[in-house]
Amino acid sequence: MKIGLTAGADPKARHAALLDARAAALAARRAGEEETVETAAYLVCACGPERYGLPLAAVAGVAPERPCTGLPGAPPALKGITALAGAIVSVLDLASCLGLDTKGEDETGHVVRLRAQEPPVALAVDRVLGIARIDAALAQPTAKPESLGRGPLSGYAPPGSDRTGDIREGFSLVDLPALLARFTT
Repeated sequence: MKIGLTAGADPKARHAALLDARAAALAARRAGEEETVETAAYLVCACGPERYGLPLAAVAGVAPERPCTGLPGAPPALKGITALAGAIVSVLDLASCLGLDTKGEDETGHVVRLRAQEPPVALAVDRVLGIARIDAALAQPTAKPESLGRGPLSGYAPPGSDRTGDIREGFSLVDLPALLARFTT
C-alpha cells in the first residue's frame, strides 16, 4: 500500500495519510465479508423414504440398532428396552411415533440416544444421514403445526437449506418434547 508522501513530508500529513490508508483497507476488507447468519444444527435421519431432523443439542449419541427386549402391554411405538452406553434405555420407533409404516423386524438401522430424558430414551431410525446446519429462522415452530400433517413436526427445511451442503434433500423438523410427551408422562 502506497501512501503517496515522501519521507521528507510533514509528519502530521504523513500520519493522517497513513490513518486514511488504514481506514480504507479496513473498509474494503469488511465490504467483502459475508453477513453472518445464525444457524441451528440438526441430526438428519431417514425413516423409509422420509427425512426427519432431530435437534443436535438433544442428541447424546448414535449407535447401530440392536435387539430390544419387548415389554408386555407397551404401546406399539415402544420397541422395548436395550442397553446403550452402560444404561438401560427405552427405544421408540420414530416412524411408528409419527404414524408411518414401520420397516418390520430388520435390525439394521440406527438408534439415536437422547440427552436429559428420564427415563432414558432412544429413537430407532432406518439410518442416520448426517448433520445439517439450517438458518435459525427455519427452526422456529410454524404457526400451525397440525398443517404439517403428521404429529409433532415443528417445521420443514426445504432442499438446499443445509448451509454445509452435505444434506441436499429437504427434511421435516421434529419437536422432541411434543413427540415424547405421550410416552414420558
